[in-house]
Formats: sequence, structure tokens, C-alpha cells
Amino acid sequence: MVVSRYGCALPVPHLLQTDQRLHLRRTGTSETAVGRVVCSLGTYPDGNVYGVGTGESCEGLWGIRFNTLFYEKTAGGMQEGVYFVNRDRRIAYWNDGAEQLSGYRARDVVGRCCGENFLGHVDADGRPLCKTGCPLTSVLRDGQARSAEFFLRHQQGKRVALSVRVFPMRDAAGNVIGAVEVFREANRSSPEKRLTELEHLVFRDTLTGLHNRRFLELRVGQAIAEHRRSGRSYGLLMFDLDRFKMVNDVHGHRVGDALLTAVGTSLTQGRRASDIVGRWGGEEFLVLMPDLNAVELGDIAERCRVLVGQSSVATESSPVSVTASIGATVLSHADTADLAIVRVDELMYQSKHSGGDRTTAG
Repeated sequence: MVVSRYGCALPVPHLLQTDQRLHLRRTGTSETAVGRVVCSLGTYPDGNVYGVGTGESCEGLWGIRFNTLFYEKTAGGMQEGVYFVNRDRRIAYWNDGAEQLSGYRARDVVGRCCGENFLGHVDADGRPLCKTGCPLTSVLRDGQARSAEFFLRHQQGKRVALSVRVFPMRDAAGNVIGAVEVFREANRSSPEKRLTELEHLVFRDTLTGLHNRRFLELRVGQAIAEHRRSGRSYGLLMFDLDRFKMVNDVHGHRVGDALLTAVGTSLTQGRRASDIVGRWGGEEFLVLMPDLNAVELGDIAERCRVLVGQSSVATESSPVSVTASIGATVLSHADTADLAIVRVDELMYQSKHSGGDRTTAG
């Protein structure tokens, strides 16, 4: 066991549980005491490091004067961020792990009050914690260790999700003289993140990253339902790349895949914020656009046709490009998703049978 003025720091090779009862013996003596695990401080080459509390202070038990050298050396080697504050929340120590996780160097923060909110601690709803809900302030007030999860504002401006443990530092009389906070990146997946990952797996085309056919069918059905309910207008464009098979035959599928991705990027960059662009399948793309009439739809279709024609992929001989045959239609009350898609598909094939590189509306 190692003693410091911040309490007992005990490195052990195996895992302990919070509040686990421990029988302690001073090295080289028969002096014993009973303690409990206050919290885990993280990992260290010599083992897992724990804060251990006893009924009486370590100085009272062992008659040992405190010094901070070992504790600070131990904290300095942790991967977790560790910092100490005094009663005024002024930072007295900042380890290498804290520098790595926050971007702030010790010289930038030691001596500053964490209540200045330069670390930008906020909860999941974006509410700042320095004024209300700060676990460190609560520990200083009542001396009870706490755990929490929140976000830190990195020195570069990004948000970092943290898992945090805070426990009190006491003097020989048991008075709270400060607190130590131990933090690491939160190993969690928020509901929003999980939903995004699931959406990407289910509704995204693996090659282009665009929305896939399943998603497009769903959104067209929703657009028709909204049109019937509120009268909001929607336009639909279907693209087929002309003579795309020749690209694959002559230049190979690697160039063909790169050209599909380039076309998808061009359509995405040329869309309005509210438009939905997706890959229907093969060399076909579909665009769903709200709030426009037939004339505006035709104008956008022509702009997209030009964008596709300007998309190209470099090869050793020359750039490879394609043109597009486009069908354009406006959704109606009588439509279903299947009817609307069949109609715009037929219009697209009219463009193709007419020589390609054109738009047919209907």
C-alpha cells in the first residue's frame, strides 16, 4: 500500500469492485486496518490503481507524514486524464492523460479555476455543468464520490464524450481539502449514433454512399402521403447512364465504379438541401425533390443532365465520362410509390430510346 496526503492509492494486478472491503497491512510490519474501495483510478503498468478509504486517516493509522510524489508519479503515467483541484476549484495538478484527452497542456491550466468553464463541460442536452450539475462541485460540498458522463470541449474545439469519476481529497482530520477527477473517453454508443449506424447499414448504397433503393421507395411513399395530406408538391427524376456497359467493357469495373461514384457526387453537390439523391441500382439514380412545379422540375433535370455529362474519371489514356437519359414527373394524388416509379422509369426509357442525353417529362 502507498500513502499520500490525498488518501491511499493501491495498485493491484486484479480487478476490484467499488465499496469492496479490503484488509490492509503496512509493508514490513504487522499493523493492519480495514478499508474499502472508493473508486477505480484507471490502469498503470504495475496494475489497476484504486483509491482506498479507511475509517481513520492513513496518517492516524500508520503515523506516516504525507507527500504527493508517488501519487503524482502514478497519475502522470496513466492513460486516463487526472487532475486535482483545491477547495476553490483551482487546478493544482494536470497529468499527461489529461493533456492527451483535452488538448490543454499542464502549463495552460494549472493555477486556473475550472469554474471559468474553459473546459466547456456540458451534459448530453448541451447544458453547461460549471454553474449547475457539476459533479466535482458536489464532491467538494458533501465529500461523496461520484461518477458521471458528459462532454468536454477539446482545445481544438471538438466535443469529446467523457466517462468521469470524482472523489474527495481529505486532510488528516478528514476534512475535504480538494477533489481529484479521473476521466477517459466514454466507451458508449448513444441512441443517436446507433440509429445513424443502423441507417447507414440498411439504407445506404455501399459503393457510392448514397441512399439505396429501399430508402428511396420509402421516401417516395411518404412524399405521396404528404402530398395527399397537405398538398405539398414533389418532383421525381430517374437517371440512367448512357452506354455505361461500354465503360465497364473497355475500361474495367474499377473505372466504372469510380464513374458511378463521381456521378453520385455531382448529383449530390448540385441538389438543393431538401432534395434526396439515391442510387436506384446498377447505373440508375433517382432524385426526389419537394416544393416545385413541372417547369421548375424540368429546369432542374436539365441542370442535373449537364452535371452528369461533366463528371469524369481519369485513366491512363484519357478522361472517361458518360451522359444520362432522364425521366421527370410530378407526383399526384392518384399515385402510389409503385405507380410513380414505373411512370418516371418509362419516361427515362423514352429518353434513352430517343438517343440518350436528354430529359423526357410527363
